[in-house]
Amino acid sequence: MELGGGLDTVHAYLTDEALREANDGRPVELREELGAKDPLVEQLMLALHGVVRRWEPPARTYADHLTGMLAAQLVHRHRAGRERPGRRTPSGLSSRRMTRVRELMERRLAEPLPVADLAAAASLSVSQFTRQFKASTGESPHQYLLRLRLQRACRLLRTGNSSIGEVAVSCGFSHREHLTRVMRARLGTTPAAVRRAG
Repeated sequence: MELGGGLDTVHAYLTDEALREANDGRPVELREELGAKDPLVEQLMLALHGVVRRWEPPARTYADHLTGMLAAQLVHRHRAGRERPGRRTPSGLSSRRMTRVRELMERRLAEPLPVADLAAAASLSVSQFTRQFKASTGESPHQYLLRLRLQRACRLLRTGNSSIGEVAVSCGFSHREHLTRVMRARLGTTPAAVRRAG
């Protein structure tokens, strides 16, 4: 993700050790998430930000506790493959089906792409496909496709010479303003800022 413009951001970098401690000493892998919201993580980050900005020696203990709570929440809510308590996790798409679906998405990134076409590529009904796709990726087909479109748009903006409007259309957005609106909502930046940062 590239952030630009007049944004206020806070970044936290946790060690593997901190995450392992929050997971009973076992290694942990977090899900890759784009635009995820977690009110507790947000409050913990704001508290850590305040401690760091107004640092005093006694604050170290408080910061350590906040870091431990942040690690615990990330492990609890954002661990890769985490099952929701009391729910059976539905089986996801096989790697072969997922590959076919992703290849279709990438081939038709600039076009409208109905879920029925994706389901057909996986040889499943729409309901089966949607359920299994979400089990595999943690996202709906629409969210996943939107993320692929944004990734390609960012890549083209950083490396190509096409206008922002041309990039938008080539990545499946109806016009420049559509790309700008989605990019601002999902990534907190704009096409112009991504181009300047490229």
